[in-house]
Amino acid sequence: MEITVIVPVKDGREHIGKTLDSIMKGSMQPKEVIIVDNESTDGTYQFCEQYIKSRPNMTLLRETFPGTAAACNKGLKSCKTEWVYFFNSGDLFDPHFIAAFHDLNAEGHDLIAMPTKVSNGLREWVRPFIPSEDPRVQIFAHMLATSSMLIRTSYLKDIGAWNPACRIGEDWELGLRIMLHQPRVLWYTQHVFHTIQATSEHLEGGCYSMHYKELVRTMTVVINNLHSSILQPLSTYHSQHLACLYPHLDLLMYPLYLRICILLGRLQREKLTGKCAKYKMAAKAITIFRNSNFTPTFAQRMTGNCLRIYTLLGGKGAWRFALKESLKKQPKRKGDRW
Repeated sequence: MEITVIVPVKDGREHIGKTLDSIMKGSMQPKEVIIVDNESTDGTYQFCEQYIKSRPNMTLLRETFPGTAAACNKGLKSCKTEWVYFFNSGDLFDPHFIAAFHDLNAEGHDLIAMPTKVSNGLREWVRPFIPSEDPRVQIFAHMLATSSMLIRTSYLKDIGAWNPACRIGEDWELGLRIMLHQPRVLWYTQHVFHTIQATSEHLEGGCYSMHYKELVRTMTVVINNLHSSILQPLSTYHSQHLACLYPHLDLLMYPLYLRICILLGRLQREKLTGKCAKYKMAAKAITIFRNSNFTPTFAQRMTGNCLRIYTLLGGKGAWRFALKESLKKQPKRKGDRW
C-alpha cells in the first residue's frame, strides 16, 4: 500500500517539529508527507520550509481559507497515492503505523478503520470504537475520527472530501457522510496506533459553549446531508450510483435529536460548574436548533430530557443508552449491506 500522510497545521511552531520527526523516524515511511499551513502567524510555515529541504518525500502547501477541513482538501488535491491518511499536527506518529499496513490486502475496500486513544495530560483512554457500518453508531460513538480513517483517495474525492463549512467536528461530519455512502470497510482492531492530544479544538477537554456557533453550523451541514435526495445528490458518487446512499435516512433524525439533547446537557453542566460564561447564548442556540429540526413524540421527548438531565448532573456514557434506544428500530439488511 502506498500512503500519503497529510498534516494540516495552524500556529503549531512549538510541536510541529516533534510531529514530523515522529513520522520520519518510523520503521517505514509514507510515500509522501504533505504539510498544509493554514495561515499561521507564529513562524510555522518558515520552520516547515527549512524542515523539508533535505527530505524529498515532503511537500509544503499553504491554504488561506480558515479551518482544518479546507487545509485537508488542499493536501488531498495534491495526493497521488491510492491511500491517504490525515494526521493532527499536535500528535505523535506511531513508528509502526505504515509498516503495519504495507502488506495488508485491502482490495475491494474503501476505508480502513482503526481505534485511537485520547490523552488530556492527566490520563489516557481508548476512544469508543464499535465496528459497525450503521450511521447511527457514528452519530453517537464518533468512532471515525481523523486518525481513525485510512481512506482510498479516489473514494474520498468522489464523496465530496472534507466540508470546509465545518470548523468543529469536521471529522465527525465526514465520518457520518462516509457511512451514509455505505462504504466497504476493513475494521482493523489488532492495535491502537495513535494518541490524540486533547485540546479545546477537539472538544475532548475544552468548553462546548465557546464553540456553539461552530457546533450549530456542523449540525446544520449534517441535517442537510440527511435531507439529500436523488434530485439533490449528496456527492458525485451519489449522482453516479443512485442506490449508494443509506436507505433509512428517516431513522437518523431521532438519533441526531438525542445527540443534541446530550450536548444541551453538557452546556448546562458547564453553567453549573462555572466553566464557561457563554452558556446562556449557547444553550438558546442549541435549543432552537433542536426544536426546529425534529418533532419528537412524547416518549422521544421524555427520553431526550432524561439524557439531558443525566448529562447535566455529571453522568457519563449517556451516548451508549441513546445508541441502544435509537437502534430499537432496526432496518432490514440484504446480505452484508443495509
